[in-house]
Amino acid sequence: MQKFLIPIAVIALCVIFYKFRDSIDIISGLAIFLFGMFVMQDGLKMLSGGFLEKTMKKVAGNTAKSIAFGTISTAVMQSSTLVALFSISFVSAGIITLTQGVGIIFGSNLGNSTGAWFIATVGMKANISALALPIIAFGVIFLFQKIKAVKGAGYVLAGIGFIFLGMFYIKTGFDNYQDTLNLAQYSISGIKGMAIFALIGLFITLLTQSTHATLFLIMSALSANQITFDNAIALTIGAQLGSSITTGLGAISANIDGKRLAIAHIVFNVITALVAVIFSKPIIFVVTLIAQFLGITDLNLQLAIFHTLFNIIGIALILPVKTKFVYYLTKFIRQRKHDSLNDPIYLDNSKIDYANASLEAIRNETKHLYDNALSIIVHSIGFDRSGIRSFEPIENLAKNKILLKDDIDIDNLYETKIKSLSNAIMEFTAKAKTHMGKEEQMKEVFKLQMAAKDIVEATKHMRLVQKNLQKYSLSEHQALSNEYDNMRSTMAYLLRSIEELRITPADENAPIVKKISKYKSSFKYDDLDILNKIDNLVSNKSISISEGTSMLNDLSFMRSIALELVESIEYLYNIET
Repeated sequence: MQKFLIPIAVIALCVIFYKFRDSIDIISGLAIFLFGMFVMQDGLKMLSGGFLEKTMKKVAGNTAKSIAFGTISTAVMQSSTLVALFSISFVSAGIITLTQGVGIIFGSNLGNSTGAWFIATVGMKANISALALPIIAFGVIFLFQKIKAVKGAGYVLAGIGFIFLGMFYIKTGFDNYQDTLNLAQYSISGIKGMAIFALIGLFITLLTQSTHATLFLIMSALSANQITFDNAIALTIGAQLGSSITTGLGAISANIDGKRLAIAHIVFNVITALVAVIFSKPIIFVVTLIAQFLGITDLNLQLAIFHTLFNIIGIALILPVKTKFVYYLTKFIRQRKHDSLNDPIYLDNSKIDYANASLEAIRNETKHLYDNALSIIVHSIGFDRSGIRSFEPIENLAKNKILLKDDIDIDNLYETKIKSLSNAIMEFTAKAKTHMGKEEQMKEVFKLQMAAKDIVEATKHMRLVQKNLQKYSLSEHQALSNEYDNMRSTMAYLLRSIEELRITPADENAPIVKKISKYKSSFKYDDLDILNKIDNLVSNKSISISEGTSMLNDLSFMRSIALELVESIEYLYNIET
């Protein structure tokens, strides 16, 4: 699809530039403005160095803090879409909760109003074009530096310069239209007009992928008397709605909680937009009263007041029912079972630019990989996960061999549950590593890679031993059956202790770590121990030579499985056994 869009866009621009020469300044200015926004945001990401990620994790503890963080971070980054996508990444990675993410979304909408105020005051009044080129020049000098912070500052300066330059050309373009075309003649009053212009604002925002660019277009047109104040308000409502749809499109690859947050953003903005359109007259009346009280006569400043009031109304409407709002999101937007078992849950390309978010995503996805491996291994030794996680004595569970009789296609399970997920983790990790500059982050990634490798290897070894476990544990030959039941039970004890560790807080897990170490030592037999044991069984004619050979291999495989699983858990939970 994209290969057709670029030629179509190029042809369309050529036709527009040829037919409507006065549009060149507006469209080119918009392109420069958007380029500046992208460059500035890249610079801010470089300068943050993970600070924004760490701050979000610390301060988004309750609703008030979440809203405050969303407001301030959007005011600094000047992009509600970026903050919203960042929140979706953190919710998907499990770093913050869905409730906290919703609070940040509320705040990001309010923070977006700072852009409206900046455009109305500085962008429309000051002669910022005189500053644009010098700022770009300084920015380019910094871009040639190797120090990341200095280079990031260069991107920020260059971005601001291009934004100022774009503003100049957009404003000039609309001023030129005053002599050739009066767009105000197409204005529509009433609810119908509000709805139509809101849809136009939504379309422009989807096209530009920037609320700020749309706001500057609106204010420029308003200053040039090309649109009425009512139509400007409707366009502003549509622009805000468009930003949430942009966020929704960016969350397509997110996990279920990330999708819930994206939908929360859209629902929140739709509800706010509907209320603003339906009650536009009373809201405009309140805006007029505030403007009169503050002595503001400039229509762009009044539009900034409306933008702020519009977002405050939205928060005031949803905030009292936020808990129920999150509850219904969770209830009606559910994870498909197929996806939860086989597909990546936490890997989301929107996290790759953020080292801490991608690191947490890799960790959680590796835990998901362990869960998949656990289901295969537990079933292969004749248990189920609920039994492993219960308080029922392992000896009692081992006597029930019904699950051992199942015909398990372990090769297919390995391909669908382990190999495909492992490949996805490897691919995501390779991309994420390019954005990790700190030595501790690289060490953590290495540990997680080793954990994933161990989990895969453990499952591979289970593929080799599963048939014999099934065959000999169900054998009527008691001595042989006892030996294989012992293998199964020892593995079950280890798996149960690992499951205990996973639900125990880190500061309380010392006894569980000792327990894991104890069961791990049960598998630390060497090959000489195995040979002596089998020799005794063969000498006593308890087992045949061929059965002894099978047991020799199977004990070795079970040892490998146990040690690989423990090592993976050590990496995942930062413990030593």
